[in-house]
Amino acid sequence: MNEDEMERIVTIWPDFAPGFACKAGDCRHTCCRGWEIDIDSDTAQWYLSLDGPLGDELRRKIQYDDGTYSFRLMADECCPFLRSDGLCRLILSLGEENLCEICTMHPRFFALCGKVELAGFGLACEKATELLLAAKELHFHAEGGYPSFDFPALLAFLGHPVPETWLQPPARLTGSQMSFLLAQMEETEPIDSAWTQQLAALRAAGGSLLSQYEQLLAAQGGEVGNHLISYILYRQLDKLPRYGTRALASYARCNAAFIYLMAVLLQDLPEAVRRWSEQIEYDEENTAHLIEACGDEPLVL
Repeated sequence: MNEDEMERIVTIWPDFAPGFACKAGDCRHTCCRGWEIDIDSDTAQWYLSLDGPLGDELRRKIQYDDGTYSFRLMADECCPFLRSDGLCRLILSLGEENLCEICTMHPRFFALCGKVELAGFGLACEKATELLLAAKELHFHAEGGYPSFDFPALLAFLGHPVPETWLQPPARLTGSQMSFLLAQMEETEPIDSAWTQQLAALRAAGGSLLSQYEQLLAAQGGEVGNHLISYILYRQLDKLPRYGTRALASYARCNAAFIYLMAVLLQDLPEAVRRWSEQIEYDEENTAHLIEACGDEPLVL
């Protein structure tokens, strides 16, 4: 792909994007539970204007607070229209095309970075994590039928090439490095009590996890770690003007190392990725804290 072609790019997607489809009732961690669900004004007004029993129910279960419409969550923090089988009653009754914007777009993200818009899927989504970890190659493509390119090529085009070692997880960790990672995670605002308990379990396990970390990293292979770091960095590229390449790359490497430690604890790498993402990537303050903390840490970790 030459520079003239890149100039015309509107949006870039990972090559695994066409394989994305909501797991719906097969998802173990539905995005319809535990999150506030805001409703854009146009959709809210349409919902509130509907006739019949569904319209009456929508009027009871939509609240308006501080200029924002949202669904009234149930006692278990579920959306009131989430069925016990994991399916959405609004999709079944009104069609997917009539969902509010956030339900239509999640878990997609879009971020402007220089001349391009970077798009992808948040890793708090089970399906997104599965696609990333299963990818034989992490390539990207521009809308419009352009050829795929790898992540280093994208960084080079953006004017921020990095050494190959910056996109590889640390092969081993010392006790002090593990302690640093846990200390930074403990500084983040916890998404729930289970996150705090998981950090405590990692802290209690201490150095016994370090050899298992090396074994898991070796068993997974270098490409998986490279893909994980590259994608974590990809999601934060819009912050290059503020933090610079080194800080963001260090952030990605530190978080990948933490994910592998969590995977040793959980014996489940996809769940460790998903759990990390919902705690860190979906909280701007948590993300900023880690970028600033990890940006001062040597990339050799």
